[in-house]
Amino acid sequence: MDRKKIQRLLIVVFGLAFIGSTGFAIIGSLFRRDTVTENYAATTEATSATEQLQAQAQGYAKVLEREPENTTALMGLLQASLQTGDLETAIAPLKKLIELYPERTELNTLLTEIETELKQQPEQTTTEPNTEVPE
Repeated sequence: MDRKKIQRLLIVVFGLAFIGSTGFAIIGSLFRRDTVTENYAATTEATSATEQLQAQAQGYAKVLEREPENTTALMGLLQASLQTGDLETAIAPLKKLIELYPERTELNTLLTEIETELKQQPEQTTTEPNTEVPE
């Protein structure tokens, strides 16, 4: 073989090797970046859900400062408090809802369950009340 043909062949081989290795590195970094982003997104979603509930509860509390009998805000604060596990905060809007809707016996039942749970918390029992808010 002629020396120029060998040089051309080597240039082509090394060029393809360079392009291939660069391509694999770029593709690999794209997949790694997605995995890191997904892991970060999963952890922030868990914390942001709690933060969102707390922000909603604060928003409902502000509405109730202006409109103490706003049933939407009362129900929203009650639901957000129950979902975050803040049973003490849930009592005030629940009592107000009982005043506004005395015929809804499920509200009284929920209040009884919450008060029972709060009494049992220092005892560290594992029973949990039914914290679903009736519609």
